[in-house]
Amino acid sequence: MRAWLSVVLWAARAWLSMLLWAAVGGATGPRSNFLQRLDPVDYTATDYYISGGTGGSTPAVLEDLRRGQEGLNIKISDVTKALKEDELKLNNVFYKLGRHDTNLEEVGSDMERLSTETRRIEAKLNRHAFNVDFLRRRMEGLEQNSESGQTVEVQVAAVRAIVNRLDDRLTDALARLGLVENTTKTLEKRSAPYYEDFHDPFIMAAAVRPPTLTVYPSPKQESCRLDYEKVGLGCYWFGGDELTYPEAVAACVNHGGQLLTLPAPGTQLDLLIARLHQETVYWTSGTDTFSKGNWAFLMTAQPVMPLHWAQEEHASSSTQNNQHCASISSSGLSKRRCTHRLPYICHILQ
Repeated sequence: MRAWLSVVLWAARAWLSMLLWAAVGGATGPRSNFLQRLDPVDYTATDYYISGGTGGSTPAVLEDLRRGQEGLNIKISDVTKALKEDELKLNNVFYKLGRHDTNLEEVGSDMERLSTETRRIEAKLNRHAFNVDFLRRRMEGLEQNSESGQTVEVQVAAVRAIVNRLDDRLTDALARLGLVENTTKTLEKRSAPYYEDFHDPFIMAAAVRPPTLTVYPSPKQESCRLDYEKVGLGCYWFGGDELTYPEAVAACVNHGGQLLTLPAPGTQLDLLIARLHQETVYWTSGTDTFSKGNWAFLMTAQPVMPLHWAQEEHASSSTQNNQHCASISSSGLSKRRCTHRLPYICHILQ
């Protein structure tokens, strides 16, 4: 910038020198008429330029002097005007140079601000890179969880096979027990004394009624265990830990109960749903893992009724995105993946 300023000053000085030289007329220009009238011979007389010389009178000489002086004044005035114009131009140049210096200072401050913003953006990019790496590790963990979920599904299939075998054995045992009871009833009828009023309609109806399996109901509990809560006629344990569906099943067994089986729609179900914390979702034993689309409660094998479902779930009859386990909230049952982690509810069968 300083070198450029020195070049401008040098050009201005050269321009002024040229103007002065043009004003004087130069050393090699033609002689004026006034000089041509003078006699270049005698330079000793004091009044030569007034009375001496050949070729003109004194008034003519004075008139030429006057005109020469006026022309010189005009040229000096022109030179003065040109100098003033050049001064204004130089002032304008200096003003522009000052503005350029100010602009350069502003550019320097802008560069500092850009450098600061660049450092901030670099820090943000580093944070984004860290978040991307964290998400990548999270995705890897989710993939591992998916693989473990597939392993759990295989285990559930194995448990299903075991349950089916146990169900077959239980059916066989019930059939044998019914046969034993029928035999017992037959023996009781044969050993019973003869009644004269055997033809009484009530006794005849009792005699012809086929023997059936006798079910002895368990005595109702008036109070629950210390770690269970009494809700209506049932005893429930509300687990606060968030577990997967298989983990919730095992946790309820460890607590001496079973994962929740909903009662039939009625007063008991209303009391249980009213007990649930609002906007909290719990695991139940509802699942369709053993028969896709046929929802039932695990172990008790009771079917899930339409009124158990929330309205939006009841309207959707298809199972999507591997949602094979049922959770409950204040609005009813909803379908979820078995690998989700939720609180759970255990209960003791009466």
